[in-house]
Amino acid sequence: MRQLASLLTRFGRDERGAFAVIFGLMAIVLVALSGAVVDYVSLEQVRNRAQIALDAATLALQPEIFKTPLNIGDIKSRAQALVLDRLGTDAALSASLETPVVDVTNGTLTLEAELTVKTIFVSLVGVPELKARVKSQATRKKLALEVAFVLDNSGSMSYTGAGANGTRQRMQFLKDAANCATYTLFYDAVETKSNAPDSCVNTATAKKVENVRLAVVPFTMFVNVGAGNSSAAWIDKTGASVTSNDNFDTDDDETTLPGSPPASAVPNRLTLFGRTGVAWRGCVEARPHIKTGSTSNEYLDTDDTAPVGSNTLYVPLLSPDMADGLGAANDYLTDSPAICDRPSTAGSAQCTQTQQRTSCNSGQSNGSCTTQNAGAPTPSGQTDFTSNEKYSSAWYGPHAPSCDCRTWTSWSSYTQVSGSGNNRTFERSRNCQGGGYKPTGLSDRELQERVCKYSQTAVNDFSKGPNADCTRTAILPLTDAPATVVATINSMQAEGGTNIHEGTAWGYRVLTPSLPFDQGGAFDTATSKVLIVMTDGENTAYNLSSHCGDALRALNGNCYNSAYGLPYNSRNASTTSSSSGTVERMGTLNTANASLVNEMNTRTSQTCENAKKAGITVYTIGLATNQATQSSQATVEKMLRDCASASEKAFFPQTPGELRAVFASIANELSALRLSQ
Repeated sequence: MRQLASLLTRFGRDERGAFAVIFGLMAIVLVALSGAVVDYVSLEQVRNRAQIALDAATLALQPEIFKTPLNIGDIKSRAQALVLDRLGTDAALSASLETPVVDVTNGTLTLEAELTVKTIFVSLVGVPELKARVKSQATRKKLALEVAFVLDNSGSMSYTGAGANGTRQRMQFLKDAANCATYTLFYDAVETKSNAPDSCVNTATAKKVENVRLAVVPFTMFVNVGAGNSSAAWIDKTGASVTSNDNFDTDDDETTLPGSPPASAVPNRLTLFGRTGVAWRGCVEARPHIKTGSTSNEYLDTDDTAPVGSNTLYVPLLSPDMADGLGAANDYLTDSPAICDRPSTAGSAQCTQTQQRTSCNSGQSNGSCTTQNAGAPTPSGQTDFTSNEKYSSAWYGPHAPSCDCRTWTSWSSYTQVSGSGNNRTFERSRNCQGGGYKPTGLSDRELQERVCKYSQTAVNDFSKGPNADCTRTAILPLTDAPATVVATINSMQAEGGTNIHEGTAWGYRVLTPSLPFDQGGAFDTATSKVLIVMTDGENTAYNLSSHCGDALRALNGNCYNSAYGLPYNSRNASTTSSSSGTVERMGTLNTANASLVNEMNTRTSQTCENAKKAGITVYTIGLATNQATQSSQATVEKMLRDCASASEKAFFPQTPGELRAVFASIANELSALRLSQ
């Protein structure tokens, strides 16, 4: 007992009993430190999962940086969603993405996120959460580059201007600048040509860059798709389009439609070319302005709807011969050649002229007996028939208002037809030698539209003939041959009017993978598609007294045929017209010139919007916009600026000497999108 008491006394006096308190306090710390390992491992596991998720998001969204317009906010929100989806639903963790960093030139997308994980153990010591950062970067430039040069070949491109190489035509400045851009895009090194400071060429040691293709689309009032495509499936070879009969009528009669004769009697455009002895140069008309989709921009003449038949086909341009005597620039055929005479049809078709002698005695010898024509010659005979007598499958409907003979038969003998005594009337007649007759009394409309006259040999100048105002240089589809691109550019000539809409539409079409030109690659992240539209002016129409007289404008609504036909053809409500019926072409017969220009501007803008929506980057170049006459400078520049994918992609050099710098700037920017991994 004495020993136990001693031990208790010693324990009571021992100050080392504070160990229990200290141990109790340290236990919390020791548990927190031990649990910190668990919290840290949990954080690292989340970091690893987040890094994988962020890497996946960066790789998936990197192609989005090439879209126009660039939407940083959309990339951020989509990346956030992808990361959170990979991390799963866990109230204990969260991830917050910072604003993405984009470098389009180098093809780089950088994403960075901050992670927050709620703690279990270290929260015991006042650390409720742990944070970490993850970062991911993806670099890949587009793998292929397809560029369409849409180049103005109008007559104003012949105007002169000053540059580094002296005073020359605008067209030469354009050729030099476009050629320089061609070499810049195709080769990794270029240098200024020693004998042409406004241009450049690849250096002797330059290497050709792979996966770059260029197309050239020259335009004036029309675009030339190439005469070699006359048999292509997308060309209207049978008159399938509702616009194919615009300006052409088969029957010399304004009371019936060409639908009345059999289909074979309505000749198509290429058939008429063959009859004139002139080869189709390759220009086509704009498709009718018919809706193809739900948006406000989708029409056959502003989009790339597949040409599978009917109105989707492209109608070969045959600029109509205007009526004689109206002061028309494109009056290249005689309106009434012998080929247009009505055939005899086995003797049944006749033009009869009658003469009378009145107040005569039985011998027609009294002094009061006088001779006079009994009215104008009158046509008669069969109607509504097909004949090969004048030309193949010609159709003849109702008779013309009057007739004439190239050679008359002799007069028949007089025969008494009425009266007695000295008041007798005698009559005789004559007809056309060999039967048939020359139709007369036709209106200017019928004389302009009759198809029979196209069996004469026609002229084939640039501004006169069935190819009138057709661009001489045809479209060059996408190619990887620099020499071919340069040769096409060098072949361009300055002549004709300006239709920016048609040029832009065909520039859009050559970049697509579908017909009529299907050389374009697929619309995907591996291909950059670029449209460069260059014009030295404005959309132009010609319902102007300065270009033709009132009679021609009243007849057609325009002085010249255009890609949209004549305003007379558009929304023509006449039930007896050969033109497009109620189909919209452009304007109507009495549409003012300014309204026609405004509509051309609208369709240009619609085409640009369709191209951009498809994934094409659009650049525009407006040279000398301060010289606009049918629009204001502000109007032209707004149209071209809106057409471009961004305001900085619209350029407005006022002198041709500036063209090289503009094209070089664009080409250098595009060079960053060539193949690079």
